[in-house]
Amino acid sequence: MNPCNLQQQLSEKGFKMTRPRKKILEFFTLESGWVTAKSLYEELNTHKADIDFSTVCRNLEALSNMGVLCRVDRDSNGVFAYRLREMEEHHHHLICRSCGKISPMNFCPLQELNASQTEGYSELECRFEVYGYCRDCQSIEHIPRSR
Repeated sequence: MNPCNLQQQLSEKGFKMTRPRKKILEFFTLESGWVTAKSLYEELNTHKADIDFSTVCRNLEALSNMGVLCRVDRDSNGVFAYRLREMEEHHHHLICRSCGKISPMNFCPLQELNASQTEGYSELECRFEVYGYCRDCQSIEHIPRSR
């Protein structure tokens, strides 16, 4: 995704392209991996971006809520990792407990629920992440493979 498309997406959703947001989005267009708020903050300020940590955190939260970024709790510890959203459709992630590899998963348990199970709630959303060991780590660490 290029920065012009991102700027247009933000504009369509009623958000302005602030200097910190522009720097953050420029970073994500060049970075293909998952990054935490702390590592993004350190990287931006290594290049003299002069953005404080709270601004990084607020922008990551806003961009993930807008659907521009994917957000996962990679280590299952409440510290989120982010990257540009590559899939437009709703999806979840498989996360390796050993190497941290993250793979998209096209399954959503929310879609399997019926109205009686959701007790009349509306505008439902979900966060669903599955943790385990990827095939590579299973072979290295002698973890039993799933069948």
